[in-house]
Amino acid sequence: MTKAPLLACRDVVRTFAVRRGLFGRKRSLLAVDGVTLSVERGQVLALVGESGSGKTTLARMLLGLVPPSAGTILFDGEPLDAVDRRVLTRRVQPVFQDPYSSLNPRRTVARIVAFPLEIHGIGTADERRRRVADLLDMVGLPARVTHSHPHQLSGGQRQRVAIARALAINPDLLICDEPTSALDISVQAQILNLLQSLRADLGLTYVLISHDLAVVDHMADRVAVMYLGRIVEEGPAERVLRAPRHPYTRALLASELTPDPTLGLPDPGLSGEFPDPLDPPAGCRFHPRCPMASDVCRREPPAVRTDGDGRAECHFAA
Repeated sequence: MTKAPLLACRDVVRTFAVRRGLFGRKRSLLAVDGVTLSVERGQVLALVGESGSGKTTLARMLLGLVPPSAGTILFDGEPLDAVDRRVLTRRVQPVFQDPYSSLNPRRTVARIVAFPLEIHGIGTADERRRRVADLLDMVGLPARVTHSHPHQLSGGQRQRVAIARALAINPDLLICDEPTSALDISVQAQILNLLQSLRADLGLTYVLISHDLAVVDHMADRVAVMYLGRIVEEGPAERVLRAPRHPYTRALLASELTPDPTLGLPDPGLSGEFPDPLDPPAGCRFHPRCPMASDVCRREPPAVRTDGDGRAECHFAA
């Protein structure tokens, strides 16, 4: 019998009612539109795309913070909305983008890391102290920071505290929303290597949200590319990043800066601005910016084309 994926989305939709201006009429914003994905145990799935593509909304649904408007999210084979909230928070934990704003400035590191244990009634006071010490050692923090407050730590140290807090109750899945984007470049690699080693040691599964394709290349087993609420390409990281099938994926890769200053600024070949999510284009949503767009792209939404272990939503997927 094949074991179910740890996390799976089936045709997930999320809409919001929004208005422009104090007296503007309410309009429907389709933030996530028909997303189907799965994350196997021990895997790292990366979600990539520009701001406004729906990545964070999808992540909030996976955490159970926002219910889907339609579709189903399954955790360990069970509908997410049927999983007891306390059980879900023990098994799924977030790591946020800005460690300073996600940590309580009034609490010491010891209290921050111990807080999930207290909430779930795990262990005695002495056992919690020992668990905190073990967690700080696990994430590479010295014992002397135990009584420090977040403002006394560097950005990298604060993110290590956030990771230690997330690990306190032994979750199965971490949802990491841009976990290194607020850090200096010299610190980013340290945090990524820490996440990799923790994954190997603890058997963790990650959903990684990032706009940095170098981070994705370093971490991910699979990559899902989002554009205006839809997954336009998904597959093994090696395939998506080395031989992309969708023109949007190719544009994202072409926009990456290189360490060689003689190459100048990259030209992703995109025309136009990111569309208004309240008024998405007809047909293929990417067609106003796509260098390959034709009449069929303007008229008809593309079908999903599968190829081996990957898929792309494009009329002209290679």
